[in-house]
Amino acid sequence: MSPALLLLLPLMQGLVPGARGFSLCGWRTQYAGGGVLRYRGGFGADVISVENTLEALIVRGPFLPSTNITLQDLPGKYVFCVRWFPGLRIFNLTYGLQNYTWEARDTARGGRDPAGESADSVCHNETLIINMTLNGINMSSSCRFDVRPRDWLNDTRFVDREISMLGRLLDRAGAVGSGPGLRRWIDAALSQVRFDGESHRFGKGSIEAAVFTLGSVDALSSIPKDMGVSVSLPKELLPEKGLLPKRLHVVRVRGSSLFQDAANSTMLGEHVIGISVEKTQISNLREDVVLFFQHPPVQANFSPVCVFWNESASGWSTYGCRTIPAGIQTQCRCNHLTYFALLMRIAEPVISEAHLVSLTAVTFAGCTISALAALFTICWSCFSRAAHSNPTLQIHMHLLAAVFLLDVSFMVSAVLGAADLPLLCKSSAILLHSAQLCTFTWMAIEGFNLYRLVVKVFNSSFLTTGKLAVVGWGTPLLIVLVIALMNSDSYGSLSINVDRPSGSSAALCWLTEPIIHHVLNVGLFGFVLLLNTGMLVAMTRCVLRLAPHTRGEKVRHCVTLLGLSCMLGLPWGLAFFSFGVLYLPVQYAFSILNSLQGFFIFLWYWALSQPHGKDASRSSYSTGTTPASPRPDQSVIMSDHKKLLS
Repeated sequence: MSPALLLLLPLMQGLVPGARGFSLCGWRTQYAGGGVLRYRGGFGADVISVENTLEALIVRGPFLPSTNITLQDLPGKYVFCVRWFPGLRIFNLTYGLQNYTWEARDTARGGRDPAGESADSVCHNETLIINMTLNGINMSSSCRFDVRPRDWLNDTRFVDREISMLGRLLDRAGAVGSGPGLRRWIDAALSQVRFDGESHRFGKGSIEAAVFTLGSVDALSSIPKDMGVSVSLPKELLPEKGLLPKRLHVVRVRGSSLFQDAANSTMLGEHVIGISVEKTQISNLREDVVLFFQHPPVQANFSPVCVFWNESASGWSTYGCRTIPAGIQTQCRCNHLTYFALLMRIAEPVISEAHLVSLTAVTFAGCTISALAALFTICWSCFSRAAHSNPTLQIHMHLLAAVFLLDVSFMVSAVLGAADLPLLCKSSAILLHSAQLCTFTWMAIEGFNLYRLVVKVFNSSFLTTGKLAVVGWGTPLLIVLVIALMNSDSYGSLSINVDRPSGSSAALCWLTEPIIHHVLNVGLFGFVLLLNTGMLVAMTRCVLRLAPHTRGEKVRHCVTLLGLSCMLGLPWGLAFFSFGVLYLPVQYAFSILNSLQGFFIFLWYWALSQPHGKDASRSSYSTGTTPASPRPDQSVIMSDHKKLLS
């Protein structure tokens, strides 16, 4: 039995009067050898049958598994109750002082009794169940009773009582571990219930629901009045002419006990609002659904975030939702229907519109220059004879290809983020994330290659460029593919807080789940930064040991170190200082340095490709020698920049 069922067990035993989907109670006379409960699953289609025999009390239902349970040993009269909680999918039996609970998991079709126990059409006095009540209503004595709970979903009184009792269970029990099943039951109940008029409300307490007939615009405007929910719905929810109107379901849940996610998110305000259309999935609306949440003043360093409940991921997501805060009221604009809430998260810095325009211009200019420079360098190396025989040069070109892809995908994502094209935005976000992970991976490979050339010289012919390419391109693509398959909503339009008079925000096609960005992206780059910083320190120590005789050699060593810093991705480390008073200066420095990464690598490659005096006499040796078989004289290796870096 799950902890949630144990938590609800006292409530089922009578602490909450009337808290039942149905309750069939009575007195049973038990004879010697008759203290057995036989529960038979797979019987009927949502039919529960209770039959008393001299040998056992038999309960048949559609819930698995079948089982036999030994009851009280002593003969005599026993009070028993069979209870069914459809919202929680819980079946419960109390027999004397004993209590048994099953959580329904499966339904079997057909009405055949798998145990082969046929019901006797004639009841004998010894098997009569007396003082029978069904939901508190007296019933005639009999030895068998058949109950069909599903038929009761048509009754407004039953649905109202059931939702009210579920609300009381939530108030008393706190967290309930069957949130998905309960939400499905509420949706099924609101779809089947029959009522007069255009709308009807159900429940009190922690769960309230209402159903509306979408026949006219008036139905849309009546929701705030009937539910106490401030929401504006688009007219495109109304059916087309000639089609029967569907039902609109509105559910208000107090607290987050039915919406527990792995991140243990903190709700801002009291309610979760669910809006859906019966048997229809609504998404990608042309006009947003607008909800207004009232809440206490937000604490310093925190901000409200509009989210929806993602059933497939069992967690909150911001995909398709925008947040417009305004004091103690926050407006949520979303392009789909589901359960919505307002969470409190650590506030992200807000940038002014003027700085956003400047940063955008700087970044686009830098990415354009970087992409062109990277593409030119790759084409240049393709016509170089050394590119086909030098693994180190091939690694440089792979890094430049990743940088080129990153620059282009970022510009595309920024453009699509301003457009209302969800599918293209999702695809662009996947491409951008793949390019970023590939760039980080090739930066790490650059650091590893520097380690095997300079710090610990060894023969690594088994690590061919082809094998490194599988790691550099294959691993990031596999990671992104797994994320997209597990939850495609992890990619989409990400809002950027901007200080605008209209209160609107900017957007970028990117990851919509912060936890993936923080764990995967930041974690991976932190590892790469640590690795490559160590490699650069080792390289610097080797350079300092040299005794250059000319100023030109000193300049070339400085150029080598600056180029290595850029190629190893060290300027990306500025992101870790993007907070407080440093936030804005770091944003500009980060945008300039990293958007021009491809251009800096091009300049570095061009500078080191020029012949310089004595080095020209050794150029043939340097070019022809591969990094996998370095010269034994380490000082000579360090002074020959072409040997190391091209």
